[in-house]
Amino acid sequence: MKKILLSISIIVFGYSLNATAVQAESDPAADRAVNLAKQFVKDNNMKNPKINMLLNSLFRNAIPDFIAEWKGLTGIDVHTEPLGYTDIPSKIMGEAVAKTGAFDMFNDFPYTAPDAAGAQVILPLDDFAAKGKPDFTGIPGAFLAQQRYNGKLYSMVLDGDHIMLVLRKDIVENPKARAAFKSKTGKDLGCPATMADWEEQAKFFHTKAGQTRWGIKFEKPLYGAMAYRSVNFSHRHFPAYFGGLLFDKDMKPRISTKQGIKAIKAFASVVKYMPEDIQGWGTPQIYPFWGSGQAYSVMSFPSIFGYANSNPKSTVKGKQIPCVIPATTAPDGPPVRRAAEAAGTSYMVNAHGKNPELAYYFIQWLTSPSVGSRAIAHPKGFWDPYRTQNIGHPGILKKFGPEFLKATMENAKYTTSLLYIEGHYEYMKVLDNNLADVMNNNLTAEKAAAKIEKGWNRVTEDIGRDYQIKVWRKGVNDGLYVDKF
Repeated sequence: MKKILLSISIIVFGYSLNATAVQAESDPAADRAVNLAKQFVKDNNMKNPKINMLLNSLFRNAIPDFIAEWKGLTGIDVHTEPLGYTDIPSKIMGEAVAKTGAFDMFNDFPYTAPDAAGAQVILPLDDFAAKGKPDFTGIPGAFLAQQRYNGKLYSMVLDGDHIMLVLRKDIVENPKARAAFKSKTGKDLGCPATMADWEEQAKFFHTKAGQTRWGIKFEKPLYGAMAYRSVNFSHRHFPAYFGGLLFDKDMKPRISTKQGIKAIKAFASVVKYMPEDIQGWGTPQIYPFWGSGQAYSVMSFPSIFGYANSNPKSTVKGKQIPCVIPATTAPDGPPVRRAAEAAGTSYMVNAHGKNPELAYYFIQWLTSPSVGSRAIAHPKGFWDPYRTQNIGHPGILKKFGPEFLKATMENAKYTTSLLYIEGHYEYMKVLDNNLADVMNNNLTAEKAAAKIEKGWNRVTEDIGRDYQIKVWRKGVNDGLYVDKF
């Protein structure tokens, strides 16, 4: 067996990978997918076989390499149509009505699956999986749970997009900055223990253009913090502040509790240390801004760390400290850490597609341990490490580094899904709009909580309370949210 020697030592999940890490020479799940796809083409006498994928545009620069490899292995071409991630859910739901069959598979965030399954626009994959026997070893429970909805397998994940925090290493290790922070707060500088500690650091390091601090002249402002605060993104960060289940076992919202109001206030407070336009920013703005070196800290998807290390224009390469998500302190309980699986990428099969079985085999191959690891290592990709097989991969180590891998695998222990039920986007739009009003000082946290509760109850009634309660309870019991009733 071929071995790749790596001079590293990483401790994760209670075991260590010392001096040597072995990259498997073969991957049975990937091999089965290739062989079954070839046999399917042969049995059906297909000429120039092709499958079509609606693709999250973030992956448009990396996926061609894997499509070319798949075609070389199977003779099957994969045509992609990239689309922005905010537009994909409506495109999928439109297919439920139009039934065009234009796509054989969809690439989108996992939490699109409940609505898509309810609309019967995606196929359960259980029968295909019984033949293909995919390999889900090494995947944390919360990620596994997101592949299923209401007891059936509907998607396969290839991403560890749980929210984490990254700090500027060059500033944290600056002796003058450390001494000044210690003098001001009485605390040692480093990864913050709580969300309140993070805001304290953000406030301390927030610097105006033209100032000289710690021996550094800041020609441009240094913002104390960055995080998604725009509509369609705010809800992805909110679980880190709320730290628990958003509903009780009967789908009664918990947003108007002391815990909810405290979370809203903390979520809105830190925005004053972020760039002025942050409430209109998405990934295309946040990633390069972090790479420009104009922020002290960023709470985002793990891929921002890899981006800043591999992008040629990045000024913070080698100047980052990855941190586990800070804890939130509930009014009546101990501190808890909750890292939302805030986006991620998963692959689903169109119920109206022309080649659903071939689409499934491509998905199994792409998300297999070996191919998936190479995808995560791809310098132009936005996939993030998420399973234990990723740890010793040399390309992933080169892109992210052992320090990051240790932090992100620790962070995975606190992974919670977003709201994995039908109506996800409607529930979260209500939350986002009201959080925006609080950040803009148009609403108090208390009034916003009352409006969110009313809006959430309306969505629940529209879909059907009894049905939502059933699916919500099953998801909680299956481990989607870390927390239990």
